[in-house]
Amino acid sequence: MKTKNFLITCMILVLAVSSVGASYTFPSLFNEGQSFSPTSVRSEGMGGSGLATSRGLESIYINPANLAQQRFALSMPSISLSAYNVKNIIDEGIIQDVLDGNAGEATALAYLDTIVAAKGELLTTDIQMGFAGGGFGLSLDLQEKLHNIDVGADTNIIAEINASAAVAIAFSLPLIDDLLTVDAGAVVRPTYTAYTQRIGAQNIINSAFSEGSDILQQFLEDNQLAAGYAVPVDVGVNVNGPLGVRLSAVARNLNGVYTMYQYSEAGTWLNEMLALVEAEPVYTGTSSESTELTIEVPWSLDLGLGWDIPLGSLSSLVRPTISVDLVDVATLQETLADDPDAVWDHLIAGAELRILSMLDARFGLNKGYMSIGAGFDLLLFHIDAAYYWREFGANIGDRPVDALTVRFNFGIDG
Repeated sequence: MKTKNFLITCMILVLAVSSVGASYTFPSLFNEGQSFSPTSVRSEGMGGSGLATSRGLESIYINPANLAQQRFALSMPSISLSAYNVKNIIDEGIIQDVLDGNAGEATALAYLDTIVAAKGELLTTDIQMGFAGGGFGLSLDLQEKLHNIDVGADTNIIAEINASAAVAIAFSLPLIDDLLTVDAGAVVRPTYTAYTQRIGAQNIINSAFSEGSDILQQFLEDNQLAAGYAVPVDVGVNVNGPLGVRLSAVARNLNGVYTMYQYSEAGTWLNEMLALVEAEPVYTGTSSESTELTIEVPWSLDLGLGWDIPLGSLSSLVRPTISVDLVDVATLQETLADDPDAVWDHLIAGAELRILSMLDARFGLNKGYMSIGAGFDLLLFHIDAAYYWREFGANIGDRPVDALTVRFNFGIDG
């Protein structure tokens, strides 16, 4: 019975992500200044870098110009799962309790005690389908996220869902034969996003372990949400030099204007979504009117350096790659005069060693935090993993949180 109730709690958290959305401080988006981007396990293993070295479908979102000289890639589908506060979860014995069938309310409460950052992330799931090749890319993405505000018994959950259909095109222009070429690419990525307000984690747990309550209806009635859409555009340019060196620049979130609708009850939004597919309404309460608002995500500029080190005849056996990125250059210029160390908040770097076109070993640095990753490529099946740290505080060292991402892809990684 304990395990059943624990699983119900988990299902409610997932339901919160997949069926509702909004900002915790209306009318602002929860992640102000940010726009949707799917998790790249390869990039995370390399410290979050990869502007000049991304490959496969990840190039559509990281740097569309990389599609100009890329091999065919296919995901049918790719599934990624990212969990945060991993070490604490293991140390608390939560995973063992679940495996032993002893998970209950105490286990759920113990999980709240594993949360480190007062404003961070708990769980992310990404599903991607698409293909890339010949300077063209198409990607259909669905992402679910759980964010946290506060820690321990005071933890509040913010649920988020993103859906995107990205179309990218790129071309290559030779300038000096065998010495210098320029790649250019652009991606249009219509995106639908939704956020919940703050939802008390303690209330979710209490509801899941109480008898006789209609948890879903109560949830849909009590929680506000905001949901809406935007059509951001990213543009990338590469300058490819000799010896495998590449310089890249990407301007992101051009036209990052979100048209959002605020709902006083999550159930109203859910019924509207079900009506679009001619399904029966789920929420039985009184529907309310939505309020329209507009939110603009500012554009940003990222710069990258990549080196695909040529080893001649050994390249078919061993292929090393180095990547260094300077992200959000415009913000860096504004803060550098007051804080000479601000560059470390924007500098990320990583390396990858591909062995026999089958095994990948990765290492990276992001704001001084190390990351490691590995990949295994077996024809039409691929598995990748990355263990890394994210800083959720204002300064380096404030609130670092460890994370583990695992990705399975059925297709061709490119």
